Formats: sequence, structure tokens, C-alpha cells
Amino acid sequence: MIVLALPTALGAFALLALASDRHRHRWSRIDIAWRRRGGWMLVALTFPAAFAAWGPVYGAIGGFGLLMLGAGVSFLALNLTQR
Repeated sequence: MIVLALPTALGAFALLALASDRHRHRWSRIDIAWRRRGGWMLVALTFPAAFAAWGPVYGAIGGFGLLMLGAGVSFLALNLTQR
């Protein structure tokens, strides 16, 4: 289930970052409200996948860790690439 938890965490913050004012012009095919809803839905789906992978105690810790990893990767990817 870690194979499912990691892409959901990465996708969650990618969608939330692409819904921000600074990066909304990079992907204009999908409405900003749908990006935000999809991002928050993926944040919520990260935890059940992490719980299934590591159990309830370590799953909560791993879920937050994966979300932090997703936030860092999306921050670096969007800010270090050209606009």
C-alpha cells in the first residue's frame, strides 16, 4: 500500500500548489476549484493507504511524513523549473 500512499501524497500537494495564485497559469485545463478539491481529497486518501501499509500508529506518522515529502517535492519542482 506504500505504492499507493506515496503517489497520493505527491499528487495532493502538486494539485494544491497548482491551485495557488503563483502557479495557476501552468496548467489551465482544469478549473482551480477542482484542483483544490482534488488536492484535499488526495490528502485524505493518503492516510488510509498509510494505515494499510504501516498500521494505525506508524501509519499516522508515515502519512504525515509522506505529506511533508510531497510538499517538499512539489515546492522544489515548481520553483526550480521555468515558468
